[in-house]
Amino acid sequence: MASVPPLDEAEARRRRMARTEAMQMARSRRWEKRKANMATRVTRGMGTFAAMLAALIVYGWMSGGLGIGLFLVALLLLPMAGIGGMLLPVGGPDVDKMDQASPAELPAITEAWLERQRRHLPRLAAPHLDGIAVQLAALDRQLARVPADHPVAQDIGRLLGKHLPELIDRYTRIPPMQRANIVEHDGRTPEATVIDGLKAVEAELTRASATLAEADRDGLRVQGKFLEARYGEGQRV
Repeated sequence: MASVPPLDEAEARRRRMARTEAMQMARSRRWEKRKANMATRVTRGMGTFAAMLAALIVYGWMSGGLGIGLFLVALLLLPMAGIGGMLLPVGGPDVDKMDQASPAELPAITEAWLERQRRHLPRLAAPHLDGIAVQLAALDRQLARVPADHPVAQDIGRLLGKHLPELIDRYTRIPPMQRANIVEHDGRTPEATVIDGLKAVEAELTRASATLAEADRDGLRVQGKFLEARYGEGQRV
């Protein structure tokens, strides 16, 4: 007869499964954003090409023809217009105003900012960055429903608007050759320090999200008990 795994082993397995799910969700979100970004660029490029072509057709019709010189210029300008439309930046959160954003705006801004910083961070930090992205997606909806002076919103504002950027900015200012080779007084390398910092940020965001969802969980439990009492098996005629 198979033995029941110890509680700590079952908890470790649950955490590994949760981590894997978080990484998959984060990757899926990044892929969806990239597809949406590319679709926007392609649509913009095609629109610019079509507008330029329409303008040339109208001009040629009104002037009685383009002429060989203008026709050759048009052959050059049309693809350049399409490429130029595709290369224009796609709108998104303004990451340059991170320190001025409200708590409700910070999750989306932070997620975009972290995506830019990902290539500067250790590879071992990727799971924690994915976990942070998942929590930011949840908090984006939750913080939109609470006032800016809510204690949890204030805590998230300080964490995302100040402490997290400071952690990563200090790490990226260290020369790359020193990040993994120099051991500090606490026995950790700069890489290990920034990974532990990101792990702490992920844990705090998870706690904040759970706190904000507490009222909804309580309401769901009460509603469930009411429905069970009102329409359960014992109440049927």
